[in-house]
Amino acid sequence: MVKKEGSRFSDDIEELFSSGTVILFTCATTPGFPILSVSQNAEDILGFSPTYLNEHENAWSDRIHPDDKEEVFAQFQKVLEEGGTAINEYRFKTKGGDYSWLRDEIKVIETSDGKELIYGSSIDITNRKKAEITLKENKTEELKQEIGRRQEAEKKLEKRLEYQKVISQCSKLLLESNSSEAVKKSLELLQDAIKADRIFLYKNKEIDGKLYFDPITEVTKAGVKPAVKNLDRTFKYADVPWLHEKLSSLQKVHASIDELPEPDRSFLEDQQVQSILIIPLTIDDEWKGYIGLADTQKRRKWNEEEISLLQTVSRNIGAFENRKAIEKSLVEQRNYIDTILDSLPSIYLLMDQSLQFVEWNSYAERYTGYSSEEIKSKTAYDLIAPGEHEKMEEAIDRVRSNRGDGSELDLITKSGNIIPFFWQGYFIELKGEMYFLCVGIDISSQKEFEQKLLEEKRFNEALLESLPGIFYMFDQEGNYRRWNQNMLDEMGYTDEEMKQITPDVFFSEEDYELIETEIQRVFEKGKSDIEAYLKTKEGEKKPYYLTGKLFNASGEEFLLGVGHDMSEQVEAREKLRKSEKLFRNLFLKAPAGIVMVDPENKVLDANESFEKMFGFSKEELKGKDVDQFIVPKDEQGEVPRMPLKEYAFESFYREAKRLTKDGDLIDVFIAAIPVYIDDEPIAGFGMYIDITEEKKYEQEISSSLKEKKMMLKEIHHRVKNNLAIVSGLLQLQMYESDDPLIRDTLQESERRIQTMALIHEQLYNSDSLGSISCDTYIGDLVETIRDTIGSNQDVEVNIDIEPIELDIKQAVPFALLVNEVVTNSFKHAFKGSNEKDNTISIRITEENEQVHARLSDNGKGLPDDLDPEVSDTLGMSLIDNFSRQLEAEYEMGSENGTYLNLRFAIKKEE
Repeated sequence: MVKKEGSRFSDDIEELFSSGTVILFTCATTPGFPILSVSQNAEDILGFSPTYLNEHENAWSDRIHPDDKEEVFAQFQKVLEEGGTAINEYRFKTKGGDYSWLRDEIKVIETSDGKELIYGSSIDITNRKKAEITLKENKTEELKQEIGRRQEAEKKLEKRLEYQKVISQCSKLLLESNSSEAVKKSLELLQDAIKADRIFLYKNKEIDGKLYFDPITEVTKAGVKPAVKNLDRTFKYADVPWLHEKLSSLQKVHASIDELPEPDRSFLEDQQVQSILIIPLTIDDEWKGYIGLADTQKRRKWNEEEISLLQTVSRNIGAFENRKAIEKSLVEQRNYIDTILDSLPSIYLLMDQSLQFVEWNSYAERYTGYSSEEIKSKTAYDLIAPGEHEKMEEAIDRVRSNRGDGSELDLITKSGNIIPFFWQGYFIELKGEMYFLCVGIDISSQKEFEQKLLEEKRFNEALLESLPGIFYMFDQEGNYRRWNQNMLDEMGYTDEEMKQITPDVFFSEEDYELIETEIQRVFEKGKSDIEAYLKTKEGEKKPYYLTGKLFNASGEEFLLGVGHDMSEQVEAREKLRKSEKLFRNLFLKAPAGIVMVDPENKVLDANESFEKMFGFSKEELKGKDVDQFIVPKDEQGEVPRMPLKEYAFESFYREAKRLTKDGDLIDVFIAAIPVYIDDEPIAGFGMYIDITEEKKYEQEISSSLKEKKMMLKEIHHRVKNNLAIVSGLLQLQMYESDDPLIRDTLQESERRIQTMALIHEQLYNSDSLGSISCDTYIGDLVETIRDTIGSNQDVEVNIDIEPIELDIKQAVPFALLVNEVVTNSFKHAFKGSNEKDNTISIRITEENEQVHARLSDNGKGLPDDLDPEVSDTLGMSLIDNFSRQLEAEYEMGSENGTYLNLRFAIKKEE
């Protein structure tokens, strides 16, 4: 979080107090208590900039009035020695030469590095001091105005704090969730704070080359109908060209409806909009939509705090959308690769140069019967039948010398079964290393067929050898003597036509030159085979595997052969070729930084991502210990190093800090993967993912929450003190009045204020700043009433209160209601009574998340002419008003005295 020069306070705190009357400051604990930091509004209030007060020795202490300085320093020293808080009121000479009265509240706090400093807040109380003088001169009206102004200032401060709470809650929602509900809940929190008629979020959407704005969600105030009932509807930016120009250039729009040009004005009038505030929504500085407020009832201008709040929520939603897009992309990429691998109709194996398996697909596990963990520890020698290992090595050598055309090798399964496979292999380079990519096709069916041919060949030398498929036999002149039905069916000729044609009819002129050579080879060498395209009578070309064998009969030589349709195999080979090309491109680069080291932890290679992340080229690192470059010195003896035997069969990963070439520390997620063969370390891989930004954001959120909690606690204390001031002023007025009725009225008002002050005092002293327990503050309230009203009465008070937590919105009206009822009991229930068993009973319990309260006395009961339901006395009006604030049901009457039964639902803290 950025901090301004001359200040130790965050931008959020500075913005909150920049236009307020409260100055925040910190002081050193050394003699003279020099200023360390002060909020920016000091210049507006005192005339001195924060830089001046920070850099000039004794700039603060030298301007304290000589008559006040000793007492001020004494309070600072007391706080250092005894802890707690202290309050100073003193005169300070401003830059203009006049003395202003300041009221400081100070305490000692401990910084994150364990050092102590004095933290304080200061307000200008010059007007209050003048008000006190005015009070003494009986200028009551001016005093009331001053109190009103101060109450207004307190309301503004409370509103700023409420906005900061909304920002904190929205940030937490959007950080912890990927659901669109988090966005809607954020808008609901925003609406509750700003009280706009409508709050809406739209995203840009391109349809057929035109830009639209698509409604995502809308939150409205109670009683206001949503402008967009169907969220599937979209709107053209072409209909609002002025808004489009503003938003696309990332400018905010803040205007009343009559300030907009046409056709934008008519568009918004159709939605009953009177005023709008719109903030562009950006993701990675790219305009993606907008978030806005609208008032439908009146023309309204939003203040700077409300605009700032909306801008902050817009940035948070942009960050939320960006994070969702990144996570979705990563998942899709991984799923895409896995789907391709598992869709191959064959076994896919990727091996290093020692033939250790690095990658494989699900077919490999299905055919071999080995689990993923078992294959991880296998090599190619474990999956090929032992009798064919030498043949496998020869085939690999042919591939290495670019002479590989595929090989048939038997696969041995976990259970010992032998399955014939046709293998095609390639050497590819990935991440600077050579790997062997191998694809195997199950040829069990083909092998079974060949076996049958061999058996049938013994029965009929050549004829049975050609089945199934096309069968043919012709003499040296090319005259067909025999053929099977398949030949007729596949080629489309009749028996009579076959007698009239020769082999050249089935081939193109270009192909027949090679075919003719192979035919001659059969008659010279005895046999031959070839893959070629046969042409049917209709001109269609089909790929065939053709065989030819010399056959002698009655002193005449014939070529006897079979043909096998290779359409599926040719198609499979083409798919295999495309798949190999795709995989070669997929595995060339990785987004994570990867370094490979030898068993001595010396660098063998590093990828481009690693070079970019740490700033070292792989030429600088090769042959050197990578830890000497990127591991901080104080960790070099602690980090795991090769050969990492304890991680030989599993990966090691953790978060850590590492050094770049420039000496900067970055946060990274590290995964270490050692490679062992025959229990010996061969190499190790280190993978690094830069998480610096994520760590920084996490720290900023934590610090912001801590500051806001301290500020909220300070506000409760400040409100309590201000209520105490008002109480004191009422006491002064009461002492100056001789009218008993006025004195009694002022005394009742003072007790009500003390009731509210008691709640804020309890909140200030509690760990939870949002709620307070009934048994604590109601019990203290009753004791206070007894001490001030009933101290001279013989009245027993029975209290039975469960520890029920209420937030401040319910605690205040509930306490004021209890104050009214108990005060009336003390004042009126036992007046003129000589009884000795006078009792006031207070019972408060919780049932099914509802508060049940019974307040009663055994006094003389309500007057006969008083009906609680229609009475308009002040006391009954207050009780009725407080009940409505609590949304409570209550009953009041006389039964052996006076009683009040009250029930209301407990509202959960927002």
